[in-house]
Amino acid sequence: MPDRLFPELNMPDFPRNAGLVDAVRRDLTKRLLGLGAGAALAATFGPTAFAAPSRGPQVPDVAPTKLSEHLYIIYARGGFPSRENQGFFANIALVLTKKGVVVFDSGTSVQIGEMAIRQIKRLTDKPVIAVINSHFHGDHWLGNQAFREAWPDVPLYAHPDCVTAIRKAVGEQWLHQMMGATEGAIEGTRVVGPDTPINGGHVFDMGDVTLKVHYYGQAHTPVDLMLEIVQDKIVLVGDAAMDHRIANMEDGSFNGTFKVYDELEAHIPGALWVPGHGHPDRDMLKKNRELLMGIYDNAAKAVEAGGSIEDARAAVLKDPRVTKYARDTVGFDESIGKFISIAYLEAEQKAF
Repeated sequence: MPDRLFPELNMPDFPRNAGLVDAVRRDLTKRLLGLGAGAALAATFGPTAFAAPSRGPQVPDVAPTKLSEHLYIIYARGGFPSRENQGFFANIALVLTKKGVVVFDSGTSVQIGEMAIRQIKRLTDKPVIAVINSHFHGDHWLGNQAFREAWPDVPLYAHPDCVTAIRKAVGEQWLHQMMGATEGAIEGTRVVGPDTPINGGHVFDMGDVTLKVHYYGQAHTPVDLMLEIVQDKIVLVGDAAMDHRIANMEDGSFNGTFKVYDELEAHIPGALWVPGHGHPDRDMLKKNRELLMGIYDNAAKAVEAGGSIEDARAAVLKDPRVTKYARDTVGFDESIGKFISIAYLEAEQKAF
């Protein structure tokens, strides 16, 4: 049956990926109702809801941190978007190779992208030859504009369904949401979505280093791409795993995340996992799995026993797999109830 609320999802060249369509529709609904993750952003702060300059201020420089022979990280300034951090709450990864620079995730705005470009030019005189967007959440691709303006022919890579979702469903909504969250600090940013599809198994031969794309299905979203820097044994995991923070599952899957972790650990044992939010950790997948299983297992047990979400919540908050991380997890008290509800609904769907 055609979708009357979101007709763009009925267009014939939209991928026939039911999980993606459902996730995009759910994501759009929340934003249109002002109920997106973190705050009621889109409805409260539309692009004309406040007086904003024609272009937001320049983002202060953040010097890249060298992690390996080829990898530098520009660490974000905060866990969530705000006027103070100008939306810079997701890391930007720079892979310096013999052929040029590969950027993994470009930030939340043109200003953040421009800041990243200034840092790149201090590191090397080589051009950016590829930008990879890990998934369709705006803090990971709205900086594309700056790279396309600096290098007009640079390919902007993403999962095929991510390319289509940004172009046809969530691009403008993410721009509006981030505009609101930063109170106009990203003004001047335009939607420049990824335009070159890649999938798991794609390999970039950069001469001195090999970059391998990994994709194992739905985790944080249905389209999470990860990038392995083979010689350095490092994996950029995007938001599939996080450091001292729970990955939002509104567009994702607990069970899918566990499967993705299984695949990553099997294919790249002993890797250093580098997240889109936070700092690297070789035990990151183990820690994320333990916390997420502490949430999901109790939700599933409540469903099986005919219990309520409140029963699941009580069990989750007593589970040692959860309590050991609660104090050090950003936004735990504010978000744990939502994550338990999402886990409960997923367990219900799996049961039926």
